[in-house]
Amino acid sequence: METPNGRELTTREREVLVAMITHAKPSHGSFDEGERAALLEKVDDLRVWGRCACGHCPSIDLGDSSGEYASVGPRVILDGWRGTEGLILFIDQGRPTYLEQYSGTDDVFEEFAPVDEIEFS
Repeated sequence: METPNGRELTTREREVLVAMITHAKPSHGSFDEGERAALLEKVDDLRVWGRCACGHCPSIDLGDSSGEYASVGPRVILDGWRGTEGLILFIDQGRPTYLEQYSGTDDVFEEFAPVDEIEFS
């Protein structure tokens, strides 16, 4: 159930988000250590504003208590994976906007992969 101010991240969502910010390399754009540190400071303020409607993945739209962040401006894409599944964190204008887990199969994911199963290059 969504609330007027979004909902809090689940423990797993938070763990994956922190791991992606901390360890994932950008496949698009640049992302330096200072930007990583600044983003980590904002994790506690993040809220979930929506979930992918595909019904197969746990992907979430991010924002803060004032609303969902817009997917505009300079974009950085951070990547991780677990086997044949991919994880992507979209960062727009220095703010995380979307955390995605996807697969090329018909597998259904109720929640994000455990952090200890995610690989980063």
